[in-house]
Amino acid sequence: MAATRILIAEDNDLVSLTLEEQLKGLGYDVVGIARSGTEAVNLALRLRPDLIMMDIRMPEMEGTEAAARIRDQMPTPIIMLTAYADKETIKRAEAAGALAYLVKPVNENELPPAINIALARFREIQALRTHVDELEESLEARKVIERAKGILMQRLGLSERDAYERLRQRARDKRTKMKDIAQAIIEAEELLGQ
Repeated sequence: MAATRILIAEDNDLVSLTLEEQLKGLGYDVVGIARSGTEAVNLALRLRPDLIMMDIRMPEMEGTEAAARIRDQMPTPIIMLTAYADKETIKRAEAAGALAYLVKPVNENELPPAINIALARFREIQALRTHVDELEESLEARKVIERAKGILMQRLGLSERDAYERLRQRARDKRTKMKDIAQAIIEAEELLGQ
């Protein structure tokens, strides 16, 4: 299995070098180091890392803003790094979508659990998003099918069950989704109704 590809976004050279050595020593693949928030966004989009370790306080663009931009453009698990552990900083990290939070200097022993948890939470979130998308699509298909059934019932004097069966059979015959057949019926009804 390939090593987890990590982008480090840290403007302090000593901290980024230490972190890079720790990660490589643990078997991770450090694919790049960003020295500013802007560079972090650009590198993330170009390199597509598996995970990003982002300092909260960065030049040009705060790490929290960079994390939010990355999340919106290319969802990636992010671990926020900071020398600050106050409530306001933690809230900013949460709002940016951070999946873990490490206080500098980072203890090497804290890295694997934080990385593993961030990756696991990210997979869970992505699975939930996919499930929600599927449910929304299913609900939308159901609405279209119900509307088409109503048209068939009214136009052809069919029972609800017969209208559904006619839609289902037509979808089978055409080897397409019922939603597509239902949508065609709705469009035809709109055309004929005008």
